[in-house]
Amino acid sequence: MHWLYNGTMDMEVLREILAMLPTGVMLADEDGAVVFANRAALEYLGVDESSLKEINVDGLMDRDSSRKETMVRTRGSERLTIRLSRHPLADGHSVVFLSDITEIHQLQNEILKMDKLASVGELTSGIAHEIRNPLAGIKTTAQALNAELDPGDHRRDYVSRIIIEIDRLNKLLMGFFDFARPGELSIIPCELSKIVENAVYMVRDTARENHVQIIEFHPPRKVVSKADPHMIQQVLMNVLINAIQAMEFGGRLEIHLTERGERMEIQISDTGKGIPDHVKGRIFDPFFTTKPKGIGLGLSISYRIVKMHSGNITFVSNPGGTTFVITLPKDPGKVR
Repeated sequence: MHWLYNGTMDMEVLREILAMLPTGVMLADEDGAVVFANRAALEYLGVDESSLKEINVDGLMDRDSSRKETMVRTRGSERLTIRLSRHPLADGHSVVFLSDITEIHQLQNEILKMDKLASVGELTSGIAHEIRNPLAGIKTTAQALNAELDPGDHRRDYVSRIIIEIDRLNKLLMGFFDFARPGELSIIPCELSKIVENAVYMVRDTARENHVQIIEFHPPRKVVSKADPHMIQQVLMNVLINAIQAMEFGGRLEIHLTERGERMEIQISDTGKGIPDHVKGRIFDPFFTTKPKGIGLGLSISYRIVKMHSGNITFVSNPGGTTFVITLPKDPGKVR
């Protein structure tokens, strides 16, 4: 191992080792100017070696700070969350390590989101119970009053309207209960193709009324997965209805069901106006909606159901349309 301490070869070997590291490594002089960066650091910063002289670590993090987390865009336009840690050396130089913590950051956000959903679910359930009990009493009283009025009494119309509105509120409360307690999964072997077809069948009249064409793409062979078919159909219907409503003047809705190893992927793409950037981070939040008559629970419920299946639901959106991607394991019981 004498080559570690001997001559020019030492630096070449050291550079090769640094180039192979998945962690970014930068060396900065006393003024913070970067004099060396390995391959990973260059990729994280989205620059090439000739641009190193333009980078100063004091511009990336405070001189008095030893650690910082920031979001960067690589040359491939991928957004990463990077942790920078700075360590002074004896000669006045400093070494900065860059670690990709995107996945950790995403997991933290997922945990926070699930905690928030659970907390809001408990609160919602309590409020819904408090509203539902007196509402049932009001409906019973209204029905009794309606029965006492003569058939030709014009006041029957008022009472009937009260009963209709109570039923509408009850339906709204059921949405709250669905969000608060989605229920236990009933996992059975099923074909996702059939679930997709059933969901499309349920929304086809809405699509026709909105002049939306629905195109389905299914895998060439029959694939059996384990899932709760009713809950997955509910997820698909929520996403499909949102997609249809996003195309105010008609459009095209594509559903791609793809087998990817031990997972199934469902892509739902519309040609609507897209989701504005300032609301993208709130799409799965309970009670958040951009619709005048919406209550903002559809996607929140869908999110929880997919997570209960050990799956994932994400989206990408631009002014030309939105694509939701639902990923489900073929057997949730095998996911640990």
